[in-house]
Amino acid sequence: MNYESKRWIMLIAGVVINICVGFGYAWSVFQNPLMQQFGWNAIQASLAYTLVMGVSALPMALVGMAQAYISPRALVFAGGLLLGGSVFFSGSIQSLAQLYLVYGIGVGLGVGIVYSGSLSNMVRFFPDKRGFCSGAMAAGMGSGAVIIAPLAAALISNFGVMPSFRIIGTAFIIIICGLSLLIDTAPQDYAPKGWTPKKTTAAFTGADKDWKAMLKDPIFYLMAGIFTTGTTSGVMIIGHASPMFQEIMNFTPQKAAAMLGFLALCNTLGRLFWGWTSDRIGRLKTINFLYAITALSLLGLIYFTGQYLFVVMVMFIGTCYGGFMSMIASLTADTFGSKNLPINFGIMFLAYGFAAFIGPRMAAVIKIMNNGDYSLAFIIAILMCLAGIVLNLVTVKKLNKERPAPQVQNY
Repeated sequence: MNYESKRWIMLIAGVVINICVGFGYAWSVFQNPLMQQFGWNAIQASLAYTLVMGVSALPMALVGMAQAYISPRALVFAGGLLLGGSVFFSGSIQSLAQLYLVYGIGVGLGVGIVYSGSLSNMVRFFPDKRGFCSGAMAAGMGSGAVIIAPLAAALISNFGVMPSFRIIGTAFIIIICGLSLLIDTAPQDYAPKGWTPKKTTAAFTGADKDWKAMLKDPIFYLMAGIFTTGTTSGVMIIGHASPMFQEIMNFTPQKAAAMLGFLALCNTLGRLFWGWTSDRIGRLKTINFLYAITALSLLGLIYFTGQYLFVVMVMFIGTCYGGFMSMIASLTADTFGSKNLPINFGIMFLAYGFAAFIGPRMAAVIKIMNNGDYSLAFIIAILMCLAGIVLNLVTVKKLNKERPAPQVQNY
C-alpha cells in the first residue's frame, strides 16, 4: 500500500487522539471543585493527578509487546474505551478511594494504552522525520490542557463537576474510538519513497536491539536517568501551577486558569520546536539546552518576585518539559533501533513515570513542611538538572566509544 499521503492523515488523527489523552494535564480545573464538594485537602486531591501521570507509564511496555499480536488500531480503540469510560464513571465517585481507582488508575491506564499504541507505531511511519513526528504526537498530548481545560471549566460552571466528567468521557469514547479506525500498522522497515538514511542525520544506523539487549546496555540506564531528571521539574510545575500562581503571585482563580492555559500552550510548542530542533542539531545536544534553561528558570522562581518574570520562568520550564517529552520515542529509536520501538519505548517511558510520582508529591510535601514555600523543591529540581547534565555528558562519551563518529556527532 502507498502510505505517502495516508501517513499524514494518520498523523493528524493521532494528534487529535492525543489531545484527548492530554486530559490529565487539565486536572487543576477539576481539583478545586472536587475539594469543595467533598471536603478534601490539596494533598489528598492532587494524588489523583500523580496517579494518572505515573500509572500512564506502567502499561506501555506491555502495549508494545502486545503490538506483535494486536494491531495498534485495536489497542487504541480499547484504550479509548477505558479512558473515556473511566472519565465518565469519575462522575459517579463518592470517596477518595473511588477517585484514586476510577480516575487515577483507570484514566492513567487508558492514557498509557492509547499514547503508546499510537505513538510508537506512528514514529515508524516517519523514519525521515522522527523528531517532528514524535514532537507532533507529544504536542497533541501537551495541548490537551489548552483545549480541554477551558471547555471543562465552562462545563463545570454550567452543569457542575460530576456531570462534566460524564459529558467529557462520552466525547472521548466517540473521538478516540472513531479516529482509531483510520490507523494502520506500520510495515516493517518502512521507508518513504525516494528516502534513504543519511550519515549526517540523527537517525540510528546500528543494529536493532530488543528489550532484553537494551536492558543490558548501560546507555539505557543513562538515558532513563536523563529523562527522569529532565521531566521532574516540568511535571512538578504543571501539577502545582494553579496554586503557585494563586498563592505566590496572588492571582485570582480565573487568572491562574488562564496562565495554566498558556503553560499548556508552551508545553505544546516546546514539543514541536525542540523535536524539530533535535532533528537538526542532535538529540543530546538539544537536551543540554533544555537542562540549562530549566535550571536557570527554576533559579528565577526562587529569586524573582515580579509577576511578569515569574510567569516567564514558569513558561520556560513548560517549554523545556515539552522538549524532553518529545524526544523519548525518537531518542529511543535512534539508539536502539525502530524495529522493537513499541516495547523499548514503553520501557523507557517508565523513567517519566518515576518522575511523575516524585515531582508533584515532592512539591506538595515540601509546601506543607515549609508553610507554603516551594523554594526547597525548586533547589532539588535544579540539582537534578545538574545531575542530568553529567549523565548526558557520560552518555555522549560512551557513544563516542561505541558508535561511528558521524553518527555520534548528530546525537
